Order: sequence, then structure tokens, then C-alpha cells
Amino acid sequence: MQQLIGMWGKLTVSEYLMEAQVKTKVVDVAVGVIMRGDQVLISWRHASQHQGNRYEFPGGKIDSHETAAQGLARELKEELGIDVKQVIRAQQLEFAYPEKTVRLHIFKVTAFEGEPTGQEGQPVRWVQRHELHNYQFPDANTPILRMVQLPDHYVICREQSVQEPLPDWIDFHVQAVPPSAWLYVRHAALTCEAYVSVVQQLALQRPDLRLMMMVMAKHAMMLKESSSVIQGVHFSQQDLMQLEHMQDYPPAWFKFAACHDEGSIQKANQLKLDAITLSPLHATRTHPHVVALGWENWQALALHSQVPVYALGGVQLSELDLVQQHAGFGIAGIRGFMAESNTQA
Repeated sequence: MQQLIGMWGKLTVSEYLMEAQVKTKVVDVAVGVIMRGDQVLISWRHASQHQGNRYEFPGGKIDSHETAAQGLARELKEELGIDVKQVIRAQQLEFAYPEKTVRLHIFKVTAFEGEPTGQEGQPVRWVQRHELHNYQFPDANTPILRMVQLPDHYVICREQSVQEPLPDWIDFHVQAVPPSAWLYVRHAALTCEAYVSVVQQLALQRPDLRLMMMVMAKHAMMLKESSSVIQGVHFSQQDLMQLEHMQDYPPAWFKFAACHDEGSIQKANQLKLDAITLSPLHATRTHPHVVALGWENWQALALHSQVPVYALGGVQLSELDLVQQHAGFGIAGIRGFMAESNTQA
């Protein structure tokens, strides 16, 4: 039989193909971020394990006959003695090693029965999610730590009406945005100076808010002026598709983007964004000529995303559970997410 000379020495074709299969083997692993209110469960990783003597989120290998959610439920029963009742699809991460590729399917576990206890002798503890940075985790857990900080609701500024003075528009959001909300400060009509001033005024009057700035060419040079008061940036789909890297933005900033189709979702996956909005789920008053995706098409697109997906477009606060049942992470909206209104976004 023909032989090949390579990095493993002299191999037959069949041996080479077998070696190649081993090299490209994909191991699917389910990971559970177990939530109880604002607390997260973490467990200790033994010193004998790879990157041991650190904390981790529990989980394990998915068997060939299982879905990712089924594998997670089994692993958490074996590791912690709990019965999983509800999970939320969050993100998917891949890590290529010389001998295999590990694909992590990460879920938020929001309902379970039993008290988590280390069934294999591993210590476990509940910590506040904003204190997770005080604990050391394996390097691969960094994107998960960022995901844990994301909200269920993502609020978007409403458009300024023609007759409305800008100070009144600012005051509306100061008064109407819920406490500690993540707010996407969207206002494309403003000059650079006016837009940055709006962001800074909102930060001054509502220091509890976590502000996301829009990214446009005319704003790019002024983002740094607001770096101390914003949480991150939000790209339009058009800007997303033109991006090649994230080197211009501080690593600590969260990066969101608007997506409307599979191509933009794949781009968000490639750039490893923190989250996307996917729209329109329903028909909206503001875009009456745009065809809504509907639940089936929205879910089909959401399943292509490897990052958390927020449903946008006619979504109501009461639909959070339904969105999460359709592979979504959370919901985003405008007027319906403000304190003074409960109408559709």
C-alpha cells in the first residue's frame, strides 16, 4: 500500500486517515451556569485536572445519544445531585487542541430541584455574579464570565420626535429607563459632539445605567471620550459586515451587533461578539413594510448564533420565557421596556 512521509514518520494511507480523524475529533461538552437570583454556583477544579486549582462552571461530556440539554441535566445530576428543570441556551465556544477540538455548549440553569452538593468531593459555593472576577477560572471560561453579566432585558433609546427638544428627550430616558438597566443610546441624527454629550449626561444623571454606544464612522474618534462611562459598543448590521477585527476597542468593552440574517450572524460568530439582537421577531409600527420573521424563522436563525441572542421587534416584556424557549437569551425593546409604558416595542 502507498506510504506517506509526514510529521508522524512513514504511514500507510489508512493509518494517515485514521490519524487525521483523531486530530479533527470534536468533543461536545455541556456547561451549566447555575443561577439563583443574582448568585452563581461555582465548583473547585482539582489540582490533578488540566488548569486545576481553579474554579469552574460544572458540566461534562455529552454522550452520542443525547442533546446538549440532556447531557447537561445528566452531568449536573451526577456532579451536584440536582434535577434540572429549566435552562436557557446562552453560547457556544470552540477550542482547538492538537489532539481534538472541544465544543462547549453553555446554558444558564434558572430552575432546578435539590441543593447542589459536590457528589465527587469537590467544594462548591454560591457567589454574587458581580464578584466572579475575584475568583480564578480556566482561561477558556473568560467568555462565560462575560455572558454571566448580561441582562435579560436590553433597553434601546426611542427616536426623538420632530417637535421634541433634545433636553426633553434626555429627560424622558432619565425618568423612564428602569433601574440598573443596560441601555443602548441610539441617536443617529446627532452630531458627534451632541451625541457624546448625551451619553455623558445620561451617565451623570443615571450612574446606575450600563450604557452602550452606537458605532458610526462620524463617532469613531470620540468613543474614547466616553470610555469611562460606557459599558461597550453596539454595531449596526452594515458596520458589522465591514469589520475585520476588534483591535480598535478595549477588551473590557462589551460588543453587541444588530443582525437580521444568517450572514450577519456568522460574522458575529467569527468576531466572537458578546451578544446580538435579532430582528424583527414581530411586525412593528415603526417599520410596517419590513416582513416579520415569526417564531419559527426567528428560532432557526437564532440557532446559528454562537453568542447570546436578544429578540427585537414588537417584543413584549411578557414574552421573555417564550423567547428563551425558542433558543433566545433575552429580549430587547424600546417603549415597552420603559417604566412609563407597557406598549409594544
